[in-house]
Amino acid sequence: MRDEVARAQDGISRITGSTPRFFRAPAGLRNPFLDPVLESLSLRLASWTRRGFDTINGNADVVYRRLARSLGGGDILLLHDGNAARGATGRPVILDVLPRLLDRMRAVRLSPITLRAALQ
Repeated sequence: MRDEVARAQDGISRITGSTPRFFRAPAGLRNPFLDPVLESLSLRLASWTRRGFDTINGNADVVYRRLARSLGGGDILLLHDGNAARGATGRPVILDVLPRLLDRMRAVRLSPITLRAALQ
């Protein structure tokens, strides 16, 4: 497991020019063996506090409500830029959700930031 995670992080570093500081477990699944691996690679586990199920639900209103309900500072939203569900018109649902979500965040005086920025 350590070698696989290390190779992935090396690939991300080469492509982006930035050393990853976070690891999101695939599908959010983790096991007791993951923590020592992440520690040895100086990575922090990142997860989410809200998910809209934007990969399986093509209804933008439902996805939006799941993400926006009681939205607060410190929430981590899980959104997908690929493999998104599509609405009735074939358009990726996230394209209809994201502008509304950003408007909602502005309305409640929240600013989206990266995890890296949140820990500085």
